[in-house]
Amino acid sequence: MNAPKIIALPLLFFICLQVFSQEIPEVEKLRDYAQQHMPRHYDSSLSYTNLMPGGNLNYLYPLYQLFKQEKKFREIETDNGYYDNICQAFAFVGDYQSALEYQQKKYEEPDATTLRQIKKTVGELKGLQFVDARVYISFLAQNYKVIMLNEAHDKPFHRAFALSLLENLYKKGFRYLAMEMLSNAGNQHLHMLTSASGYYCNEPVAGELVRRALEIGFKLVPYEDSLGMVHTPSQRDSVQARNIYKLIQKDPNAKIFVYAGYGHIAKKSLGDGYIPMGLAFKKLSGIDPLCIDQTDMTDASEMGYGKALYQAYTEKFLINKSSIAMEGTDPVNISNNQNYDLIVIHPPTKYRDGRPSWLDLGGLRQAVYIKPTVPETFLVQAYYESETKKFGPGQIVPADQTYINTNKQNFLLYLRKGKYLITFRDITYRLIGKLTIEVN
Repeated sequence: MNAPKIIALPLLFFICLQVFSQEIPEVEKLRDYAQQHMPRHYDSSLSYTNLMPGGNLNYLYPLYQLFKQEKKFREIETDNGYYDNICQAFAFVGDYQSALEYQQKKYEEPDATTLRQIKKTVGELKGLQFVDARVYISFLAQNYKVIMLNEAHDKPFHRAFALSLLENLYKKGFRYLAMEMLSNAGNQHLHMLTSASGYYCNEPVAGELVRRALEIGFKLVPYEDSLGMVHTPSQRDSVQARNIYKLIQKDPNAKIFVYAGYGHIAKKSLGDGYIPMGLAFKKLSGIDPLCIDQTDMTDASEMGYGKALYQAYTEKFLINKSSIAMEGTDPVNISNNQNYDLIVIHPPTKYRDGRPSWLDLGGLRQAVYIKPTVPETFLVQAYYESETKKFGPGQIVPADQTYINTNKQNFLLYLRKGKYLITFRDITYRLIGKLTIEVN
């Protein structure tokens, strides 16, 4: 594959915080509840957000913590770390819109001169075509033993895109799905999805990614550094690279789809001597992986400059599906990020009753409206009935969940065909009702 062409854009970052839309009512209710009450099982001494108080999943608990002890967590994690955590907490509970809004609260917006330069540069772009990213990646897959794709941990959309690649990659001979999010503990489950599969696997779209991979026939491979909390970033990424390379040493014919967070898949040093996993793997194995970024050109991007570039770009070009920009036969690196081989451009999210339409996972799931059986319902969750026969709801990952109430006093979930246990919880996370349904 030819190196992607670079579009030169100024790399300047300055001033001025963005003005945000008003919070949705459910977020206001959660904040008020957390600040005025003592949530069940609440431990004010914790210095980390806890998804499993008392050993059971509680998807509202991290939000209780971050709202109730905001000052404490800002001091522990810095303001940026606080926003990262609360965005992930929103994403886990199915509130993508709030995750995006809170993410942007940490941004410094480009100044007026930089904004004008971005619009001018994007406005002058000509001769670009756009190809379906899934089709293009599938086409390239035959030439690679290892494909690496990254994600932002607070954007389940990225997991939905990764899921959309699985079937075609399997047809091209990929049999291993190596995921940074998989637990490297001895009690992890690699043949089915449970709360022990890995922290980020507890996010419902990540759960669907794991389920779909297993259904297709992928073997799940954890590769995280078990000493990552004490190692330096370069040491951690070096261990990750070695763990992936061990799989190739064991199975020389292996074709591996690697799914990681942010810059771990970068093919160049990211400064301060940091050698990311992608570069470490290439040096160790002699294998050149196809490294694909999807964090730059996506909803809200990852910084104020990236957000402005993404907005200008999607205003000029109609992007209605995840795409690769092409000039002739060459991919175009619009974000000027030379750490990756390809840059996926995602379309801006469209919403239906407060939920992203991409939650249909490319038609794998359908919209299902759930009417609460109890008036105090705050959160609605859908569990696969087959999984509830093996574990209780506190140990398994919902297929989907939301606290966003539509104007018809019901809740929109996205579900595959099958039988489900629907649970209704109040704002304290107390189970107040159940319902069994079948989606045809």
